[in-house]
This record gives sequence, C-alpha cells and structure tokens, in this order.
Amino acid sequence: MSMLALSGWLAKHGHCVRKVYVTEKLPSAKSNLHGLKEMLLGSGLGYSYLKVWTNRLLPFQLKRMGVPASVSDLISTLGLASEVQGVKSVNSESVLNEINALEVDYLVSFSATQRFSEDIINAVGVAALNVHYGALPAYAGLSPYYWHLHNHEPEFGVTLHRINSKLDAGPIIDQTRDGVGEIKSALGLALKMASHVSPLLCRFYDGETTLASAKPQPTTGRSYFRHPSLEQVREFKRSGYAFLDSASKRDVRAAATKLKPAG
Repeated sequence: MSMLALSGWLAKHGHCVRKVYVTEKLPSAKSNLHGLKEMLLGSGLGYSYLKVWTNRLLPFQLKRMGVPASVSDLISTLGLASEVQGVKSVNSESVLNEINALEVDYLVSFSATQRFSEDIINAVGVAALNVHYGALPAYAGLSPYYWHLHNHEPEFGVTLHRINSKLDAGPIIDQTRDGVGEIKSALGLALKMASHVSPLLCRFYDGETTLASAKPQPTTGRSYFRHPSLEQVREFKRSGYAFLDSASKRDVRAAATKLKPAG
C-alpha cells in the first residue's frame, strides 16, 4: 500500500531519494509474531487479516501477476538508484550514522511502524516530514482508514506535516480533504486515502508549498486512536462495514497493475 501511495511522487521526484528504509517490526512489540498475537487477541481475526493481507498476501499476489509488489520493486521499475534496506529499528546507531553520512536535506516518512528518535529527526539538514492519513490534529495514531468508517465520518483528510517528538503533532505544511462517499471497507478507504499522498509530496517538492508556510497544529480538536477493541470491531461490522471485500481487493490489484511498464 505504501508503494501505491508513493508511486506518483517517486515517478516524478524519485531521483531525489538517496536511500529508503523499510521498518520491518510492528510498533511496541517484542517481535512481529508476538505483535500479531496481541492484535488477534485484542482486535480479532478480521482486523488482523486486513494487516496480514496488505503486508504479506497482497505482495505475494502481485509478484505472481508480474507487477511491482513493493517500494523496492517500484524503485527498480522506475530505474532509480536508491538503495532499499529493511531495518528492525530505524533508531539504531547504524541508521543514525548512515543518515548523518548521507547529509540529506529531508527525511520523508510514510506509514512507518516506529516513532523516530530526536537524534534521527535532527540528523537531516532541513526537516523531517511525514504524511498521515487524517486531517490532523484529528485522527492521529493508528489505522485512520478504519476509524473514519467506524465513526461514520463523511470525509477524511490527509496531512503533510513536520515531525517532532510528539507523534503526529508537528506543524502542518499542507492538508487535503475528500469525501468518504459510498465506501464500505477499510481497504477501500485506505486506497482512496493513498491517492492523496503523492500529490501532497509533489506539491512540496515542486515548491508550491513550503516549510515557511507550516502552521502549528490547533490546540483543540486532537483525537488519537489505537487498534480497536473486539467490541468496537463488532460495532463496525454491525454498521455494515467490512475490513476488505472483493471490490476493494480488485481495485488495489488494478492500481498496482498500472505501475507495470508497457511491454
């Protein structure tokens, strides 16, 4: 899903990217297996399956289709020279030393599973940036594509903001809004949210938005969400929503197919 969200930006500005780090460890978990077990117990099979499908089963299906299945695949497809490295901890000393050595202006984060340390945030020359699925300060935290449906929101936002020590709380550079419409699945809403990520980044890298125009987030209206409880998941289903359905899975695969080069 990160590949789909970042595809437009990478196609246009990927030459600016020196290196990509993929955070491989679930947040606040001893191991991914332990984290998945906690998710299953706390949020149930359907919610956990959505995470497994997008991060494990979907890439496998896309590879069998012969289309890009990850950010690494897309970088290769676009002919970019950026190195991609999986890391258990983005805050490790080795990653920090490498970022310092690269002397980059920006760190761009999207859908990272770990919070960045102050050292990592300050290692870049200009700013650390994040794109978040939510009209911050509302819907900070986890799985906004689930929570917008759960709360029957008529619209959603996607925000480009500076990263600071508080999660999803840095000054807002740019924000877009769109209607949820008739979407009834978390995967379907995630795909629609993803379509706003590259335009936000492209506007920034094209100079249409700047750090100078960034504004502190309002002190009111902040909401923060974690994984849903079993009762919240039951309420979600009683409201007629699904985590993923055949239509949303088809749409995601179709979006990936468009990234395959002609011929």
